[in-house]
Amino acid sequence: MIQRSNLDPKTLTVWNDGTAHLAVAVGTEEIGSALSALLKIIVDFDAIFLATFRRDAPPTVAYLVGTREPGAHYQDGPYLLDPFYAHFLNGGADGCYRLSDLAPDGFRRSEYFSTYYGGLNIGDELGLLVAMDPQSCAHVSIVRRPGGARFTRRDCNWLNSGGPLIPEAMRRINATLAPPTRHQSVVHDSLQLAYQNFGTSVLTEREHEVTQLLLRGNSAKAIARSLLIATETARNHLKRIYSKLGVASQAELFALFFRALDQVDPGFSGDPLSRLR
Repeated sequence: MIQRSNLDPKTLTVWNDGTAHLAVAVGTEEIGSALSALLKIIVDFDAIFLATFRRDAPPTVAYLVGTREPGAHYQDGPYLLDPFYAHFLNGGADGCYRLSDLAPDGFRRSEYFSTYYGGLNIGDELGLLVAMDPQSCAHVSIVRRPGGARFTRRDCNWLNSGGPLIPEAMRRINATLAPPTRHQSVVHDSLQLAYQNFGTSVLTEREHEVTQLLLRGNSAKAIARSLLIATETARNHLKRIYSKLGVASQAELFALFFRALDQVDPGFSGDPLSRLR
């Protein structure tokens, strides 16, 4: 990575060469490679993947290098808990965010982080979100390995300073992707409803609310702050939730949630736990 403290002629030449390569790149693989090389000029990272988030279908990973592919299981439900996807779904603003900007307190200690981020060998993530249209958003995710330095706000500022180059590259990549099929949209709707309804057949409304926050990686303290209740009250909710669902930890709750999602058929709209009981 180049030194960023001063913009000298050598630095400008490297950047211009990178933008020229990106301008003439054709095809998803070549555009992805050119964009990766360009970003590495301003932010040091170990891996990158480019994806498209959609409101009506699971995400599509268009390009990746330096990391294992998220795999089909990510599209089977875990994306619903992704902090960057949640930011997009909730109408959050475009721009660059650190994982710590979007993830709840306790997220790095959560089962989701351990299972999915750990499985992809991700220590920290920086994401650039660029709206494509009202229904979709490009996600440029750059990654550092576990044990490496965390991304900083200065890294975000440098990534944001790329101007229109990054959004334009992502629009060109997005244009090469096939639109979601009707089946993918139906599956997505069913998974969303399954997440929203998980546990409703046995939990109270407040316990269900706490469970949703817990699945997203919130700690008891973060849940208390979110719901404006005492931390001890949040812990008591957790005890009752674990007892009613027959689990003893967040790890077991997480496993139960995804076992339940595995039972969901297209068009299903109830509590997925009912398929396990």
